[in-house]
Amino acid sequence: MKKYKFWALYIILFIAAAIIVGFLTTTNKNNNAETLLYPVEVDGEWGYIDKTGKVVIDPSYAWADEFHDGVAIVEMMDSSDGGNDRESAASVRYGAIDRTGKMVVSPDYSYITKYNEGVSGAIQVDEMTYDLTYFILDRKGKILYTLPSEKQIVSMLFNGTGLQTQSEGLILVQDDKSEMYGYMDRFGKMIIPYQYYEASSFSDGLALVKNDKHYQYIDKTGKVQIDASPYISGSSFSEGLAAVAVQDKERSTVAYGYIDTKGNMKIEPKYTRAYRFSEGLAKVATGESINEYSIGYIDESGAYKIGPTLDDGYEETLISEGLVPIADGAGGYMNTEGKLSIAPVVAKDEDNYLIHNMAGEFRDGIAKVSLSDGRIGYIDRTGKYIWDLRK
Repeated sequence: MKKYKFWALYIILFIAAAIIVGFLTTTNKNNNAETLLYPVEVDGEWGYIDKTGKVVIDPSYAWADEFHDGVAIVEMMDSSDGGNDRESAASVRYGAIDRTGKMVVSPDYSYITKYNEGVSGAIQVDEMTYDLTYFILDRKGKILYTLPSEKQIVSMLFNGTGLQTQSEGLILVQDDKSEMYGYMDRFGKMIIPYQYYEASSFSDGLALVKNDKHYQYIDKTGKVQIDASPYISGSSFSEGLAAVAVQDKERSTVAYGYIDTKGNMKIEPKYTRAYRFSEGLAKVATGESINEYSIGYIDESGAYKIGPTLDDGYEETLISEGLVPIADGAGGYMNTEGKLSIAPVVAKDEDNYLIHNMAGEFRDGIAKVSLSDGRIGYIDRTGKYIWDLRK
């Protein structure tokens, strides 16, 4: 009898423990998952909505960016006259908020980059001299490192190119005097000294750099892992593959293919353009000129999964949550099987190459739609607007 009671008690405790562990695991997963908010403009002021279209942070900012790493960069309104002074770079004030709207990085900076891996680059402009000072910040606004005047953060020098301030633990920096590139950690320690004429951020453990003559792929110690001298250009790795360009001297043309992280040519050079892989597919273009080309998406074997006869442009577009916009959304969204999943959500606008209508990538089931007149909206995976395009 005692033995029976012992085993019954043991089973009850075991089940209870399993339930508790399961609950904690689910709770931790939910806590770790980033709940995104989306910036919107209302009457010239910016705030945030959730994925249902409900305003959850009231519009009160001069500008607001998307959330990354749990925080979003915002530009403060000029409270002195109720307006926003954009005439002087020294007067612009940027900070960062969390998902509750709490200011976690004080608005003391002239610009702050998107957060990645828990850090961001920030800059202050002296109001008198207009001298620039660069900083590395954590998500609470703590200054991890103040850069000396001759050291500059590359992601801030080339703002708008999508460069991450920190990638795989290293930050790409440039020496102002020699104009050479190197890598440091978030605390300012130089890991790879200034020695490159060109350099890129790390991905898949490798970075593309150029010495005085050739391209190479280096690891995070600076050791050359792939001799890229046979290629006239290359790109960063994504999902284990990187696009490289080979020159056909007989035809005086360039063809793109893909190498793996060991330097092996995995997809032969036969494309006029080739872009990053995302969710197993990469956009490529074939054709004789920019006026005569075909677009499609290939898998890691080089086989077409979408196209290659899409009516699309040369610009890079990535698969996101199983969908990709075609012709900036004027062709709708296709799924990874090449089937139309969302009808066209914008009209074609080809008057200005730099200012045009476009539909973006999906983040947590929501994608931003931007029009050339400045209006933005958000759609769900059915194409329904959760936030209508409005002035």
